[in-house]
Amino acid sequence: MQIAVNAACLRRDLPADTGAVATQIIFTLCRQQPEHKFTFFFDGDIPAGMEFPPNVTPVVLPLRGEKAWHLYWWLEWQLPRAMKAFHPDIYLGLDGTLPLRSKIPATILFRDLSFLLDAGLQPARQQRNLKKHLIDYLWRARSVAVLSETGQKALLDFAPSIKNKLTVLDIGLSNEYKPLEWEEREAVKKEFAGGAEYFLVPAAIHPRNNIMPVFKAFSALKKRQLSSIKLVLAGSATAAGQSIIDVMPGFKFRNDVVWIQDADDAMLARLTGGAYAMIYPSRLDGLALPVYAAQQCQVPVIAIDGDAVREAGGDSTLFSDPSNVDDLSDKMSRIYKDEQLRSWLLSQIPPQKAFSSWEKAAEELWAAMTGPVKGEGTKIPK
Repeated sequence: MQIAVNAACLRRDLPADTGAVATQIIFTLCRQQPEHKFTFFFDGDIPAGMEFPPNVTPVVLPLRGEKAWHLYWWLEWQLPRAMKAFHPDIYLGLDGTLPLRSKIPATILFRDLSFLLDAGLQPARQQRNLKKHLIDYLWRARSVAVLSETGQKALLDFAPSIKNKLTVLDIGLSNEYKPLEWEEREAVKKEFAGGAEYFLVPAAIHPRNNIMPVFKAFSALKKRQLSSIKLVLAGSATAAGQSIIDVMPGFKFRNDVVWIQDADDAMLARLTGGAYAMIYPSRLDGLALPVYAAQQCQVPVIAIDGDAVREAGGDSTLFSDPSNVDDLSDKMSRIYKDEQLRSWLLSQIPPQKAFSSWEKAAEELWAAMTGPVKGEGTKIPK
């Protein structure tokens, strides 16, 4: 079979920002299905260093501009026209979209639906387009995949009629996420934090990720504790976060803040394993993957309260009030001073799932793409 993949989102799918979830799943899927051919369509330059399996053909269809109608034109005209040359049997939209003009059986994947609240990581114009056409995409898709119970609930609240189309994929994690021995932790601390303990914040510099509240809470902690602890940010710069970036040089404790913009999965695993605690600030995200990573590394988590992080963290996470910066600072101070609290949180981490990659998620996605839709009894011919 020929599978056409809207891979535009892979250009911005980074480990510290999104967990590189879409990249992990689609590359695993391609390796699992060597007898089938996949065509990846990008809307701009392919990221440097991206290596494709032998059964993948990458195609670049550059956007004609940055306005909303350029995005519409790319999805509804450039993409369908380019797909015709490959005669695809299936379309897979990794960003939750599909060309409504196309009649190809389609599956769409959603990592989160925060764009419904104007709180997505996508540019504002893209969020508006997603909101405007979401019900059409859901109606037109043959199957729909999400990555959490939180995502499933959000979609069913929005469109209850798609229940039979919906699949919740099992998540995966690299086996590089593991507890570090004392010597390894000391080496990581020395490399990234001058030997000091640190809080790790895995998130892009974007307003929806509550970076400024984290700065304010950290500042209050430093004034109270007078400690050497540092704050390590792991995440890329975004256009929406430029105002945050602009004020960072004037931050009083800027010498205690380390910003790592280009962490790959291996570096992020080391940063997670070496952290004193993780601060997870992305309360509107649909999948709190860094929390699962911290659990696997035996690192406690402080999180700004939200549905996805509740699903991931449960009793092993210390939650702070989203509307109260002082509460976040207090939680950071408590976990820093109270070793018993830190140990108790670690004892509440549930037994880890038997996953070491995205193999199962890829298998489940393939079944959603090619198997019978629940209640309909039809499937894609092999």
